[in-house]
Amino acid sequence: MRATHALWLDAVRPGMRLDLPAFDCSAELVAGYADLLHARHPIHVDAEYAKTTRYGRLIAHGPLIIAKLLAMLGGVFGDALQVLLGVGGWRFYAPVFVGDHVAVECTVLDVSAAKGGSAGAVELEFRVRAADGSLAQRGTASVLVARAPSASPA
Repeated sequence: MRATHALWLDAVRPGMRLDLPAFDCSAELVAGYADLLHARHPIHVDAEYAKTTRYGRLIAHGPLIIAKLLAMLGGVFGDALQVLLGVGGWRFYAPVFVGDHVAVECTVLDVSAAKGGSAGAVELEFRVRAADGSLAQRGTASVLVARAPSASPA
């Protein structure tokens, strides 16, 4: 997803909520992730096996959800997004089931940049809500976001 605008560093403030769209954790999404990374544990891809587990059905890979969230940041920051600086403090509280509609809350925790620098670090907190509204995952990530380019003299 590509933003049609850019959210430049100077417009980002601690406490700001970023609009990340909810998404469906489809069987195709999970199977594609499993194939890409050769992560084919049966809890993710074998419905008959999953029925025998404590969850009773297929669950998504935890890192798949993280990757999906990080990929969505391009749709928020647009051309201002430069690189991922780090992921930290991620916790898994409940499974995300295959077929779930997943809601996401994303809040800016901190913004730090050197005065006059061309970019700065933005620390984000993500809260992932399972289909029943319960907290499934929570974690942080930091990204490097550019300042708006200076207007060129005509």
